[in-house]
Amino acid sequence: MSAFFDAGFMRKLERLHLVAKRLNWNGAQGEHAASRKGSSLEFSDYRRYQRGDDLRYVDWNVYRRLDRLLLKVFSAEEEMNLYLLVDTSASMAGPPAAAAPGITKIGYAKQVAAALGYIGLANLDAVGGAAFSSTLHAPLKADRGRAHILRLFTFLDALSCGGATDLTAATRRFAAVFARPGLVVLISDLLDPDGWRYAVEELRRRRHQVLVVHVLDENDCEPSLSGELTLIDAEGSRERQLYIDEALERRFRAELANYFRDIESACAGLNIDYLRTMTRVPFDEFVLKSLRQTASVS
Repeated sequence: MSAFFDAGFMRKLERLHLVAKRLNWNGAQGEHAASRKGSSLEFSDYRRYQRGDDLRYVDWNVYRRLDRLLLKVFSAEEEMNLYLLVDTSASMAGPPAAAAPGITKIGYAKQVAAALGYIGLANLDAVGGAAFSSTLHAPLKADRGRAHILRLFTFLDALSCGGATDLTAATRRFAAVFARPGLVVLISDLLDPDGWRYAVEELRRRRHQVLVVHVLDENDCEPSLSGELTLIDAEGSRERQLYIDEALERRFRAELANYFRDIESACAGLNIDYLRTMTRVPFDEFVLKSLRQTASVS
């Protein structure tokens, strides 16, 4: 897990966490609501103190009388569940793009997931997740507290790529495993031959908020191909013979632009946040931009 315990990587995560605190990251939930609105919140109930809870909300009078640590819960306070849904299909494996040597789409996806998960856990939210290709893999139970950071990083570090993409099957299984609504961060290249829209609609029907992080590299968007070629499906056995000339290259770029516009329009219509990034963009710059611009996380 050297990538996640490197001192430079951890410094970047802490910097992102500090920015998130200033922006009240997903501020309607968890610790953030209580710290932002303070005494205007109405007391609702008590719950047992759990390791990692903010000590400011412990009722010390109850502790002195009963020797029990109980946390005050206010009517506007709800625990936030953050779910990281990471694409581990074969198309995420690489090879690394020339503009970002050494970083594949899955490597980039892991860094973004680690950053968002770290921020959530540092802000006392519950964080869980799963990988997917043709179905759901290796679900990580949602939990809270800084002790869960190690489990999150171990989960991400162990992910490997293989198989075809079936977002619909994966999200159906996800909805069964993670029944409690929360914010689902779907990190994927969205290269599903059957499409992605039904999958995110299913998440919305299950009352999840959804943030789609579309991870691409220059091999996807700017392929340096010309002449007679044999193209092989990265997630199957299909092959196609093509002759790529300037006209076909222009058509590819036009279709790609239309594809991006269709995704942006569909997500806007479903009230889903959509962010697209390239692996050549440093992950911390992308997450910082996400924190500032996306309604789900700002």
